[in-house]
Amino acid sequence: MDISITLSLAYALVAALLLALCVGTKLSHLVKASMVVLVSAFYIFTWFGYRDSLGWATQASMPESFRVLWITIEDPDKRSKEPGAIFFWLRVTDEAGIPVGEPRAYKMPWSIELAEKAQTALEKMDEGEQLNGRRSNNILTDQDKSDLPEDGYEQGDTPSGAEGFSPTFEFIEIPPPSLPKKAA
Repeated sequence: MDISITLSLAYALVAALLLALCVGTKLSHLVKASMVVLVSAFYIFTWFGYRDSLGWATQASMPESFRVLWITIEDPDKRSKEPGAIFFWLRVTDEAGIPVGEPRAYKMPWSIELAEKAQTALEKMDEGEQLNGRRSNNILTDQDKSDLPEDGYEQGDTPSGAEGFSPTFEFIEIPPPSLPKKAA
């Protein structure tokens, strides 16, 4: 049975049990209304958690270091006013740069800078290169800050991220493994 059908039936069962509880007890109307609101809120929170389990790209922060498996660039569409996005298919890497765990899809808002970096990375991957990546938060040096206007942002920039910085990425080519010499 499909998981979405099973989940829907489970929600219907919980709602039916809550209805029976509300009708069959002499609890105050405030307690009954609170239970209905609480169960409804759980439905909403569960749905957003369920979306991530369906394989949809997450908008959560990307890992600090990762192996790039593939990138898809969706440019902004002026006709439909879609803002565009860049999708990364990644695996987390350990301290040695070796991928661990299962792959995960990440969705980043489209920007010219990120699209150019992603396109360069795609071209390298098409040539057969493997790429690791590192995330940074565009932390500015004092010299960089002195070049910006008073509000701290260049025209067209908007603050984003946990501290107002938009994350950037550095892609690193992985050298081919060195093989041991053959015995004669």
